[in-house]
Amino acid sequence: MSQDFVSVSKPWGMYYNLLEDDDVLVKVIVVAPRQALSLQSHEFRAEHWFVRKGVAHVEVDGKLFELNPFSAIDIPLGAQHRLINPTDQTVEVIEVQFGSKLDENDIVRYKDRYGRLLDRKKYFEEKMMSKPLVICEIGCNHRGDLDTAFDMIRVAAQFCNVDVVKFQKRTNIELLTSEEYNSPHPNPGNSYGDTYGAHREFLEFDLEQHRALKNACEEWGVVYSTSVWDLTSAKEITSLAPELIKIPSAINTDLQVMNYLYDEYKGEIHVSLGMTSKKERDAVVDLAEKKGRAGDLVLYHCISGYPVEVGELFLLEIESLKVEFADRVKGIGFSGHHKGIAADIAALTLGADYFERHFTLDRSWKGTDHSASLEPDGMRRLTRDLKSVTKALEIKPSEILPLEQVQRDKLKKFREIN
Repeated sequence: MSQDFVSVSKPWGMYYNLLEDDDVLVKVIVVAPRQALSLQSHEFRAEHWFVRKGVAHVEVDGKLFELNPFSAIDIPLGAQHRLINPTDQTVEVIEVQFGSKLDENDIVRYKDRYGRLLDRKKYFEEKMMSKPLVICEIGCNHRGDLDTAFDMIRVAAQFCNVDVVKFQKRTNIELLTSEEYNSPHPNPGNSYGDTYGAHREFLEFDLEQHRALKNACEEWGVVYSTSVWDLTSAKEITSLAPELIKIPSAINTDLQVMNYLYDEYKGEIHVSLGMTSKKERDAVVDLAEKKGRAGDLVLYHCISGYPVEVGELFLLEIESLKVEFADRVKGIGFSGHHKGIAADIAALTLGADYFERHFTLDRSWKGTDHSASLEPDGMRRLTRDLKSVTKALEIKPSEILPLEQVQRDKLKKFREIN
């Protein structure tokens, strides 16, 4: 870079101007590895981007383009757009701006991983308050690959329109005995290691990788969450301050984890009730009330099987949870491991507000959870149908609706009934 050009630092990298005129500005944008500009639009200018170095992803009005070196794209006036560096190498882009206003004030931000929105907290609070809330559980279906996880976040947010993307965090040495850790996987065809411990470690992301996942979720406008399986994981994920943390059915009686979260974590605590007795379930709620945290507690009806047949879902348990706990906890949800989405719609009519389903890009991939997961089109239809049916679950505001009155006047032939 010539010393005549003054660079301007940004959280995603830097830029410097090559040419400035009244209605034209040419600059070089340098995006650091794995960073991204905000999703934004401009009221007074259009832009032309030419990739000088590296591989860039460019989003324009919801469509994603991959640009290789020496390729270019136009950004129309008013289009929502952003520049993303998905690689471990620096990306350089020559940007040509042309319009009536060419300064940093002509930026409207919609998504930004660096907290530069006007009120990010309010944005996420509104997201979390929307009902029904659809939680897309990637879990370990990323197959231990961070780039795959990033792709799954993007698809879940952009194509499926979910509200929350959820992963899992385990400290395997705490969860497994020495014998379990060093034994072969019970289903070798699904294993990613020589032993069950090696398999679990292969699928595990560390804290900094989870921080990157959280950043990616914020970048794509979805809420990040994680299930925690042990105390160490609970402490690590708490340090990221996500909007919600999930307690899986397997550890909802772990008092160490539950007490720590109630004492140290300030967000929502969602608890699955699979393979849980009524006595254990009541203890979960009693502890939350004792700690003054029941207002942050969401209970999920769940049958712990992978997959579960429709006839084994026992959805009327949702109604029972509503009757018993609706006035004691924040909400009631449904966590399903079944095929299809019809049962989720039924759960909605029974009073569930939170819906969690496993997500995969390909059900044929190796791994235990893929067969009980929805692929992108299934997740998209689930979100669409839940939001749509919710609009229909209302009481008529009047005996004869205005739209009915038109037909009544035209078609109804009647006598008064004595």
